Amino acid sequence: MDATELTERMLDRERAANVRKHWVRLVTACNSRCVFCLDTDTPRNVYLLEPDVRQEIKRGRDELNADKIILSGGEGSIHPKFVDFVRYARDVGYSRVQTVTNGYMFSKREFYVAAVEAGLGEITFSLHGHTPELHDRLTGTPGAFHKLMKGMMRAVRDGRIIVNVDVCINKQNVPYIDQIVALCLSVGVHEFDLLHVIPQGAAFQNRDELFYDPVEHLPRLQKVFRLNRHPNVVVWTNRFPVEFLEGLEDLIQDPHKMLDEVNGRRFQVRRYLDEAVPLECRQKERCEHCFIEPFCTTTDRVIERQNQASWDIWWIGPANESVAPPSASELPFGCRSIGVEVDDLPDLERLGVQPDIGVYVRPKRASRLLDRARVPNRLLLGLCDAAQLDVVLSGTPLPPGVEVEVELNQRTAPWLLSQRERVRAYLDVVRLHQPSHEFLKDAVANDVRDLKRFFAELALPVRTSGLPACLAPGTELVEAPKVLDRKLFDPETGRIAIRELARTHVVHGYLAKSLRCRDCRVNERCEGAHINFIRDQGFAELQPLREGAWAENAAAQLLALRPTPPSRVRDGQPLQPVGPSLPGFSPPQAAPVEPLIEFAQRARELRERARQESARPRPPIEG
Repeated sequence: MDATELTERMLDRERAANVRKHWVRLVTACNSRCVFCLDTDTPRNVYLLEPDVRQEIKRGRDELNADKIILSGGEGSIHPKFVDFVRYARDVGYSRVQTVTNGYMFSKREFYVAAVEAGLGEITFSLHGHTPELHDRLTGTPGAFHKLMKGMMRAVRDGRIIVNVDVCINKQNVPYIDQIVALCLSVGVHEFDLLHVIPQGAAFQNRDELFYDPVEHLPRLQKVFRLNRHPNVVVWTNRFPVEFLEGLEDLIQDPHKMLDEVNGRRFQVRRYLDEAVPLECRQKERCEHCFIEPFCTTTDRVIERQNQASWDIWWIGPANESVAPPSASELPFGCRSIGVEVDDLPDLERLGVQPDIGVYVRPKRASRLLDRARVPNRLLLGLCDAAQLDVVLSGTPLPPGVEVEVELNQRTAPWLLSQRERVRAYLDVVRLHQPSHEFLKDAVANDVRDLKRFFAELALPVRTSGLPACLAPGTELVEAPKVLDRKLFDPETGRIAIRELARTHVVHGYLAKSLRCRDCRVNERCEGAHINFIRDQGFAELQPLREGAWAENAAAQLLALRPTPPSRVRDGQPLQPVGPSLPGFSPPQAAPVEPLIEFAQRARELRERARQESARPRPPIEG
């Protein structure tokens, strides 16, 4: 498979991974006792009521516009209404209904047939060993292996539905991961979701027997991962630390998986945002192993900037002449500028932004420069193509108070090299910025190839932002302005919207480094490159700065720029106090109680009432 074919396959995977999905928990009960179970921190043995489940199924269509639903648990198939829920999900419009299962119920022919005829379209069987001994030990259930294999082989032979396997990779089964996959291939399963064990529930309690060092097993893991290059095999990595996938960047999990992870914890996240109650799992010894730690770090940084009023730009998006621009007093959290998008740069002249507010404008085109008499604001012009650069950086000095951010992409880079002397004249007002892209397809279409060579050819001490030092040799490293998007906030409450917070992390906060970066002079103050840059161009682009003039220069620059290394949740940073609401909105209210906890509490109260009733003395029977 050549590079072009590999890229096309990655883009196909991105499209598949970004089908809108909705996970619905039916139960927390389970007929397995897996040593790595993630749900032992939740109320156990709860069977959600039918109306509540149906409401949540419908919510996925109405509010999230989900196209695919995953009915889960615990073990979702043991809910007595499982087949009815499958049918209801199809009735309300989901194109595919999936379940993740230990396979016990599907070993029964009648149950399997009923579920498939109701509309079940995909079954993911959880197989954790290639032998009954290993699988049954990890699931804590004698006979589990034979039941699962019976159900899985029935589904494969039936041929009407998609069949795949997930494996929770841990210390006990990682030496046999290739044999587990070989077993599945031998019975006709060709799609695998390989889950890295994470520090939740029983997995954390049993960490000494489950946690492992991937480096020790990389040859065997990579042997299995490379099966994804086979045209008839699909391998997904789930929660697998990305730094161990160098050379196999096509297997880095799509970053939008974070939206599902956060959605599943949305009630805990809401409590943190509105009451400063930490996620139950927030412990340093867990966080350093956790897949969602980067999201938690992004969350803390967003709240910290709210509390410190250290945001710079309030991004309002496409300019709308029917809506009056905000006054300086209406800008939130320290912002001193607004950010707008306009069709043509001169359109800004008609918006009437008050002079005491700065403006960050991103035009789709630039037919001419602005009339400074009509736009006296401080201006940051965000330019993204050669035609815009030709107009703005024409050779005429820019008026005072005007700066230029040049998006570094495949359209601007050739212009910058061809107009090197013109760029030199604007060094005091120009900054080159590497954007981050929400989707891999945009990184492929826009990002410059071989940035180190680009900067070597440019050979100018231009200011740069958005890049690790190793990719911007010879430049002046600076921070980009901190842009706060108004879409991050719920328009009805003025509070941070959780899904948009997760998306903000995916777009701006999801950075990664190579294992080799540990030897870099600036490792402590560098956070790496965006995940989609790495998925596109590979970890190999990141080269540790160990010695030499640029290593010395970059280390000195970053020390001055970030005197204190950026803190992270995994380092044990303290909790953030509750961030304020947007101006004009009420302070945060008490966060809603998670329905699962509320249901469990009601069930406990009913049981206690029944116990007291049964213990109450009965009056004697007369006669």
